[in-house]
Amino acid sequence: MTLLENDPREIGGYLLEGRLGAGGMGVVYRARSASGRQVAVKVIRPELAADAEFRARFRLEVTAARKVSGAFTAPVLDADADAPAPWLVTLFIPGPSLSERVAGQGPLTPPEVLRLAAGLAEALREIHRVGLVHRDLKPGNVLLAEDGPRVIDFGIARAAGETQLTSTGVAVGTPPFMAPEQFRSGTATAATDVFALGSVLAFAATGRGPFGADSSHAVGFRVVYEEPDLTGLAAELRPLIVACLAKDPEQRPTVERLLGLSTGGERERTVQFRTGPVAPTPVTPTPTAPAVPLASVAPPAPAAAPPATPPVVPAAPAAPTGPVPPTVPAYMAAPATHPSLADAAARPRRRKGVLIGSVLSAVVVATGGTLGFLAWRDHGPDEPGSRGSKPGPSSSVTATATATTAASACGPDGKQAVGADGLQVALVKQWQADYAKECPGAEITFNGPASGTVMDQYATFKSDGVALDSPMTADQRAVVGRHCPTGYASQIPVTVLPIAVVYNTPGLQGLEFDAPTLAKIFTGKITKWNDPAIKALNSIWNLPDSPIDVRIPSNESASTAIFTQYLAKAAPADFPYQPGRAWPDKSRPASGTNASDLPAYVAGDQWSMSFVPLPDAGTLQKAKVKFGGSQAVELTPHSASMMAAGGSVQGTGTNLTVTIDYARPASGSYPIVDVGYIGFCDHGGADRALAGTAVLTNFLAHGLSAPGQAVGENLMYGPLPEALTRRVLDSLAPLRLKPGN
Repeated sequence: MTLLENDPREIGGYLLEGRLGAGGMGVVYRARSASGRQVAVKVIRPELAADAEFRARFRLEVTAARKVSGAFTAPVLDADADAPAPWLVTLFIPGPSLSERVAGQGPLTPPEVLRLAAGLAEALREIHRVGLVHRDLKPGNVLLAEDGPRVIDFGIARAAGETQLTSTGVAVGTPPFMAPEQFRSGTATAATDVFALGSVLAFAATGRGPFGADSSHAVGFRVVYEEPDLTGLAAELRPLIVACLAKDPEQRPTVERLLGLSTGGERERTVQFRTGPVAPTPVTPTPTAPAVPLASVAPPAPAAAPPATPPVVPAAPAAPTGPVPPTVPAYMAAPATHPSLADAAARPRRRKGVLIGSVLSAVVVATGGTLGFLAWRDHGPDEPGSRGSKPGPSSSVTATATATTAASACGPDGKQAVGADGLQVALVKQWQADYAKECPGAEITFNGPASGTVMDQYATFKSDGVALDSPMTADQRAVVGRHCPTGYASQIPVTVLPIAVVYNTPGLQGLEFDAPTLAKIFTGKITKWNDPAIKALNSIWNLPDSPIDVRIPSNESASTAIFTQYLAKAAPADFPYQPGRAWPDKSRPASGTNASDLPAYVAGDQWSMSFVPLPDAGTLQKAKVKFGGSQAVELTPHSASMMAAGGSVQGTGTNLTVTIDYARPASGSYPIVDVGYIGFCDHGGADRALAGTAVLTNFLAHGLSAPGQAVGENLMYGPLPEALTRRVLDSLAPLRLKPGN
């Protein structure tokens, strides 16, 4: 990638030749030393360098990287931690990252994986010998050089047993490649790197991480409690990788043992990695290591978990692009930060905004590390940036409804299960955790994605209520109704599901689009960023003549259903296709990516564009969307809620659905949304208490209460509009029993 107009041409005596990549906290350049040696120069943004703690982290990164031999890493050649914009020079390693290699050529062969295992084990042995723990071994931090793999990025490495510089209660790493102990307590040892090595090898051998890489509400849960998915793994690799992925650190092999397991013959020592057409430059951005707020992980069993301590995270300078913090999984949230049901009746709802989203990214050649430290800030209603400072028709549940909810929050004791397998997993999981604290006698258990699809949960009675990303059709309700004693399946709206149009355009912030332009982009009719239609909507920017790397979900997804529904209604002339969970084949762009991987892909690929659920979007750049001559609207939970407020409600009682009018969005509303539901069986009559309907409906009323909706807003769901919330609560009232009844 060539240098941009405002890029320097020389840093510390090194002549810059081009960009290797850029993140929100810095840039990595390809450069030449005075003697002609090709190097990589990592430069921190001056505004971040003004932060004393940030600069201290950078010094630690330099110190850590200098300790390790260059035989297995990209050696540090020079650095200046005291410059106005601190910089670090490493030897340039020609060769793709492991993530690039797998993306371009597919999984490695078993001999290649064994060669990779041996090389990485040697690298970890050298790292551990000098008393360091890497803590963020992942495919983006592994370069495939001709003479073997190299491990890069020591930005978060630290001495074993050393107190970390980041705040108490914060774990550092990339969730799909973190070890169980990192999620539980934030601790890291040499065994932690071995677990990450096992995940990296599984990725290399199968093309996917063993614990998934989806919206990450469930990734940490799988890492801690579930077995890895090693489907398709060659038999000769299984013992090695399974040993590395032991949940107990004491059960994992040492790196010395790994060298013995992975170097069984001369063939593995001399095999060459196939890199095919994957070019070593320019290097595309790949995952970095964000900070993950920690709390005690609630196990799947109903046994009580120790209370979590709310993480205290210092504010850090925000950046519009670059590394993206992972979505905060529900089991990592700090329950003490959520308002209680009793508090809801005593004070107005306080709206909090928490910066959350999907995992990832920075640049392969050491862009991570210091560049990967993010911070979250919780804004009060009167603080700058608080979403609470923007009142609107959906800003709160009425005091009457809230007081009623609080007065009869718990209802009778009993057991019920609620399931979620889609866009609402994090929300339903958090509601379940909060309700368990408020009402310990009402045992609501949570069935997550591993429990099967929504319809499977109904059919097998694994769940008494399930989250639905779209309302059931009449036929579906009839099928589900056969499993209900009364033959009747209920469904009620509980939240608003916003879909963000995300993009990666360095230096171009707040881009605006309308429905016709989005339709043309996502059907391949507009292919360049400087297309006249885009320029007309973004006249203040000098848009580049770069191709738009459009990515759509290759699998069925709820986000596709919402986005195609919006395009079909708001731009029918440009998107004359039937909306649905799968992208219409006739309009399919060249590039498809699994829906769960889209946030990471966009974060790691400049000039890319896609659409993802807002809870997964993190700090990816999000498009503003306009309708006709109206002003473009920024996506927030509030603006999404305003769109739902303009929808029409059909049905009666506890069978309510909402139809969004995408062709006529209300002023100030963000239009690419839909409503999420909970479906359940109404057992009817005097059997309600015995059958558990009252237990479940009191739980649902909790989700619809002010604190329940505030939890959703913190997780980047849109709160249900006030009038609709009242109507749903009224429909649930006959099904709820007061305590003592």
